[in-house]
Amino acid sequence: MAHADGASTTAPLQAGHSAPIAAPTKEIRGFSHMVLEVQDLDRSERFYQDVIGLDHLGRGLLAEPRPHSLMKMNTGQLIVLIQHDNPVPIRPNTSSIHHAFLMTMDEYEAAQARFKAAGYDISDTREAFRARGEHSMDVFDPDGHRWQVQAFSEEQHEIIKSGQGVVDCGPFDKYRVGSVTTFGKANFFLYRSRRGFLALNRWCRHANGLLTHQPEHWRFYCAFHGATYNMEGDHIGHLPDIPNLRLHPLSINADGHVLVDTDVFIERPADTPPEYVPAPEPALAAR
Repeated sequence: MAHADGASTTAPLQAGHSAPIAAPTKEIRGFSHMVLEVQDLDRSERFYQDVIGLDHLGRGLLAEPRPHSLMKMNTGQLIVLIQHDNPVPIRPNTSSIHHAFLMTMDEYEAAQARFKAAGYDISDTREAFRARGEHSMDVFDPDGHRWQVQAFSEEQHEIIKSGQGVVDCGPFDKYRVGSVTTFGKANFFLYRSRRGFLALNRWCRHANGLLTHQPEHWRFYCAFHGATYNMEGDHIGHLPDIPNLRLHPLSINADGHVLVDTDVFIERPADTPPEYVPAPEPALAAR
């Protein structure tokens, strides 16, 4: 959870993939240190100081018989590098066993510059699988320890307009009761129930990932972090304190066409039911 370099921040604590977590308990204030076995202290000190950006406190400062070096994060936690002739082998390019630094965006951009100058690839091979505003890159230290470097920008929660304006969805009676129609370019779901129509924005409220409709589960699902919503846009998943989906104003004109204004977003408070737009009565629709 510590920032590797730069000024301290007041950003909320984050768990993996940006899920907010509770403040530390009175018993645990954070981790003290992490120990890594390395073959060459000189080489590893240069990496963690010059590439990662940690402070080098010195060598031989602990009651550890083997040669060792202390590196410090700006939040106070330590990384202890202990020299070992045969460090525990690390599987190359593994994504399952790794460590991670969480940085502010300023720190992340500074780290990108250092990594690039040191000859590291700063591209994100999983960029297509990340929510908007979620930034990540990987780097391996000289002994094969993989570090994931993460940062989260304000794009995670900003309102994203599709640029489609008012969308004419066609005649209301072509949508059967219980149907969900995805409007991809305009990024909304058109849902018809017995009570009428709703236009639900597709951007997840946990972090800006696009939702998909899972008809077999009667829900909307975000593949980025697992947030789920029911058909009315209420969050029903495992993540805490996620707002309801935003709605778009919807109307049915004199010709019976469903119109959705994608430039306007309606925030629906928790425990407040959505306002459906009822379908015209058969007698009116026949006029």
